[in-house]
Amino acid sequence: MGSLKDLFFGSDTEREASNMENEELQKENASANGDLVDSSMLVGDIISKHPLAAQFLMECGMGCISCPASQMESLAEACAVHGIDGNEIVDALNDYLLEHNA
Repeated sequence: MGSLKDLFFGSDTEREASNMENEELQKENASANGDLVDSSMLVGDIISKHPLAAQFLMECGMGCISCPASQMESLAEACAVHGIDGNEIVDALNDYLLEHNA
């Protein structure tokens, strides 16, 4: 028989599985609401919709996102210019925005 903690809160494995399910549900809801970022979106549109994205992108090595030219390029183009994997940035940015409810 498990501990009292496991009885009330589930085992560590069960809690991890539940947390993963909750994260997937959050992503599905965000996707359905159009709140997720994708690589084809313009950097300017992303920052307008999600102001927290500006700091995140700068910390990823895109220090020039405030440049007027960068506002009119897609996130994929901006990543390519900086030699950054666009898919990794999209995934990390969406996780960051979901975590911070932006």
